[in-house]
Amino acid sequence: MSYKNHKKKKSFLSMFNLGLLAVAGVGVGSLYTPYPAQLLKEIKAFHAEPEATAQAVTPQESVNEPPPPQQPEPLPVASSIQTTPWQPSASFRMAEIHLPPFPPALPERVEIGKFEHINEMERGINIKSHVNFSKGTTASQDRKKKQAYQVKVSLELLTPQAAQGNDLLQANPKLNKVLNSFDDLMKDAKISPWYHKLYQYKQNRIRHNASTLSRLLDRHNYYDTDSILEITAPGNNRKTLWIQADMDVVSDGSDGDRLPDMPKKIKDSEFYQPSTSYKWRKKTKTPNPLLASWQERLKKYKEAKNQDGIKRAERIIGDLKLFSFLLAEYDSFIVVPLTVNDKGTTTKQENHLKGFRPAAGDYAVVIVDNKVYPAIVGDFGPKFKTGEASLRLCKTINSKAGVNSRPVSNLGVSYIIFPGTKEPENGPIDYDRLNTRCRELINELGGLGKDAEFVEMKDLLPQPKPQPAKPETPAPAPAPPAETTPAPAADSTAAQEQQPTQAPQQ
Repeated sequence: MSYKNHKKKKSFLSMFNLGLLAVAGVGVGSLYTPYPAQLLKEIKAFHAEPEATAQAVTPQESVNEPPPPQQPEPLPVASSIQTTPWQPSASFRMAEIHLPPFPPALPERVEIGKFEHINEMERGINIKSHVNFSKGTTASQDRKKKQAYQVKVSLELLTPQAAQGNDLLQANPKLNKVLNSFDDLMKDAKISPWYHKLYQYKQNRIRHNASTLSRLLDRHNYYDTDSILEITAPGNNRKTLWIQADMDVVSDGSDGDRLPDMPKKIKDSEFYQPSTSYKWRKKTKTPNPLLASWQERLKKYKEAKNQDGIKRAERIIGDLKLFSFLLAEYDSFIVVPLTVNDKGTTTKQENHLKGFRPAAGDYAVVIVDNKVYPAIVGDFGPKFKTGEASLRLCKTINSKAGVNSRPVSNLGVSYIIFPGTKEPENGPIDYDRLNTRCRELINELGGLGKDAEFVEMKDLLPQPKPQPAKPETPAPAPAPPAETTPAPAADSTAAQEQQPTQAPQQ
């Protein structure tokens, strides 16, 4: 093969290879452009140029001289390609598709978060409850975890501070006009440790009931005490215990001597308390009207083998046979918490508290608005509660008061107790003595103001009269002669049984 032919063949192959590379490159690039048709035309024109170059021969070329190096054809530049925007040949619109409604989709997961609900209960406890759902694992695993399903109880309460001085006027603005020496009495008044003890009992009760989900002490009974003050009157050192609280109704007590019968609903009641802390020996043989019902209750306790019920019934039956008690419906008395019976922590504190500790039978006055009511300390109540009085006193203060309706709901009731003033011998209240003695004790505190009104209490039941003592049995007469017929022994016995007897005195 001649050199010339070889040269032509070699040049043809080189240009062909370059053409293939150019076609491949332009083809790949066309995939990323919107104008493939225009590029295809340019590629065809590009392939035509190498073939024309290969057939052209210069006549002056010498066979023996090597050909000059031939420069490869440059690749077309993209910017040199002339394009025009693509326009659709015709416009079209797809027909509207109507699909049937989809069924409600099931949730793919349970939503987590807090769901709160606030409810204010009728008895005054604000409950703010929230249920919080957190993401867990599987039910088979979560049911084994105690913390997976739990109730957390959180109570938020404000602990009140004892009212002093003019703070008491917020409960009853007329106190400084009812008592002449109100300001002087308040100067040296001290908050009693019993106030703090009272709220300690309240808090302990709430803690216990909250942990067991029992009935909680409601707002009214938690905030029932504005203050407990120890007051020593200037000049005569008369000691008084001042309790500022509300007033609830007490309807307890029984006395066969003054009230031999009581309504059936009281006899059958499971809640009526037949006794009070203040009591005295019976003066007549008339049985207590609640004795029979408690004896029947004792039989039921024994049949049920209720040991606690048996002990309680036997104790109450023993008291009903020997003692008489105040009657809440007819007597004027107040109830103080058993907190005041707690001993002091030290000997010095105990000696101090003795002078202010009330006892059953001590005289007291109750101030509501501008009125002053005489009473005695008749009973002791729960350690966590203050502000209770007999139904008689409550109805005197407010005629609408009843077993289920308190006479005073705010903290405007002042209970002024005079420790150490009880009568030497217990017995039914002598109301003439009650009115006189309470006036005297008020005068020891500085007396009543011109705007004050002292409400005298009258006796609503006749005082029982002691029965005459049983006469002594005479010595037996000597045996009569044989001809004399002796009197039947039965007649003598019957005559003795007809004689009245006197119950033992206290």
